[in-house]
Amino acid sequence: MSSSSRELTLMHARELVRDAKYFYFALFFPFGMLGIFLALGFTMPKDSGAPDFLQLVFPMAIFLAVTSAALTVTAGPLASLRAKGTLRLLGTTPLGRARLVFTHMIARILMVTVQAAVLLLLGVALGKVEPSSLPALFGITLLGLAMFGGVGYLIGGRLASPDAATNVGTLVQLSALFLSGLAFPLELMPDAVRTTLSLLPTSFFADLMLTQMPQGEPTHPAWLSVLVVTVTTAAAVVLAVRTFKWGQGEGA
Repeated sequence: MSSSSRELTLMHARELVRDAKYFYFALFFPFGMLGIFLALGFTMPKDSGAPDFLQLVFPMAIFLAVTSAALTVTAGPLASLRAKGTLRLLGTTPLGRARLVFTHMIARILMVTVQAAVLLLLGVALGKVEPSSLPALFGITLLGLAMFGGVGYLIGGRLASPDAATNVGTLVQLSALFLSGLAFPLELMPDAVRTTLSLLPTSFFADLMLTQMPQGEPTHPAWLSVLVVTVTTAAAVVLAVRTFKWGQGEGA
C-alpha cells in the first residue's frame, strides 16, 4: 500500500470512530441483539425434537454485524463527506473512485473481523458453533461484507443527504434480515412467497451461514450460494464505483 493510500485509510478510520453515534451503534448492536435472543432462547421451554432456536442466534448476530458495518457506518458517513465537500476536494486528486472505496472499507473490514471473532468464540463456548466451522464462517462473513458493502457504497455514492443515505441503508438492512429466513422462518410463508424470497441474494448469504451450523437446514447447496453472492458482490461493487459521485449535483 502506498503512503498516500495509507494516510487516506487512517483518515477514514478516524472519521469512522469520530462519528460516535453510528460507530458505537454498529459496534455493539449485534451483541445487544445477541444477548436479547440468547436470553429468550434460554428461557423458552424446550420441546422434545424441536429445532434449537439458539442455532439461528449467532448467524443472525453475524448478519447484523456485517450489514451494520456495510450500510449503517458506510452509506451515511460517505454521503456526509460529499455534503461537506470533502469528496469533491478528493476528486481533484489522482485518487480515483476504486481506491477511495478500497481505503474507506479497510476500517470496516477490521471492525467486522473483530466482531465476528468475538461472536464465533462465544458460539463455540456455548456449544452452538463447531470449531471446525470457524474458517468457513469467517470466509462467509467477509464475503457477505463485500456484497453488502457494494450496496452501501452504491447508496452512499449516489445520495446527497446523509440522513437519506442512512435511512435507506437501515431499510435495506432490516428488509434483508427479515426476508432472509434468519429472523422469520421462510417455511411459515406461503409457497410462492417462500420461493421468491429464497432467490434473493441476501437469502443465499443467510443460507450459506446455515450450511455451517450443526442443525442448519439450508435451502440451496453451498456452491450455488457462494456463486450467487460472489456474482452479486461483483455487480454491486462495479455499479457502485461506476455511478459514484464526488459532489452534490454531479451527473451520473
